[in-house]
Amino acid sequence: MKKIFKTLVAVVAFAAATTSASAQLYVSGNFSMSHKGGENETTNTKKAPYNEFNIGTEIGYYFTDNMAVGADIYFRHDKIYQDADKKYWDAENELYFNPYFRFDFVSTEKISFGAKAEAILGFGKKKDQDDVNGKNSTFGVAIIPVLNYKFNSNWSAGVSFGRDGYGLSWRNTVNKDKDGNKIENKSNLGVDLSLQLLTFSVVYTF
Repeated sequence: MKKIFKTLVAVVAFAAATTSASAQLYVSGNFSMSHKGGENETTNTKKAPYNEFNIGTEIGYYFTDNMAVGADIYFRHDKIYQDADKKYWDAENELYFNPYFRFDFVSTEKISFGAKAEAILGFGKKKDQDDVNGKNSTFGVAIIPVLNYKFNSNWSAGVSFGRDGYGLSWRNTVNKDKDGNKIENKSNLGVDLSLQLLTFSVVYTF
């Protein structure tokens, strides 16, 4: 019985030592922005502009050399014009909290490449040119490819593809008026390969 107990203690101690050796806590800050529309000089025509920016942070924990859990937390603002003269528009301010599981397919001394399976949870407010307010909520799931380059043991740069439930994803958004009445319920499923979904970040590992 004592031998079995000692064996169990040794196994637990070895597992704890292995986990603590590979476990790492990391944080990052990121920013992205995009713009569409404007005047086409070739055809002398105008398109309705679209502006967006995101700013946020990421907190994660590697519990093995290539598996981590964490969350993306960020603020998103966009303004969509309905006409090229910018008379009619809709603006949104949203806060996202997206927990995820990350698996790295490649992990070397300098480079790590993997993907995050992420749940999308977003809440926000809307406003238009007539000062009409509304609310919206977003839920979805996404697969987000991630690449990191390590400068040293603490600092690295990262780039990811996909955000807000766009990219390789499914998302559902519910829009309500200021009184809470549902006015729109829409879903998106598919692949968006726009380069505007790239997000760059600076990562610090403890």
